[in-house]
Amino acid sequence: MEKSFKVEIYTPFGKYLVTDCDYLSVKTGRGMIGVLPNHAPLISTLEISKLTLRNGSNENFYAITTGVIHIKKDHTVVLLVDSFESKNEIDIARALKAKERAMKRLSSSSKNEIDIIRAKAALSRALNRLEVSGNNN
Repeated sequence: MEKSFKVEIYTPFGKYLVTDCDYLSVKTGRGMIGVLPNHAPLISTLEISKLTLRNGSNENFYAITTGVIHIKKDHTVVLLVDSFESKNEIDIARALKAKERAMKRLSSSSKNEIDIIRAKAALSRALNRLEVSGNNN
């Protein structure tokens, strides 16, 4: 039985990361999933969430936005995501400002549906970055 599997992560800018891991967790359109070696093939959408990659005792956390996960028959896991930031790459000050802006837009008197949808998405991205960075303000 295999003890690890290959993970390939791509953004619109190209290949971001290729690594081996023994556990992956992420939020799909149907909820949180955990992936272990020899997982059944799967294709699903991804939600704004924290991605966890573990290899032995080494665990890494990433903030991702929407995208697609494909677990192939050969057990390679491919993630195509709009954006991807490691815990160390997250600009906390920027995320806090984005959170404030989004909350301000949501509390404004503007009831434009598109503005509300965009503000909710911005707030979700900011809160996800803050959670992944360990700053839960």
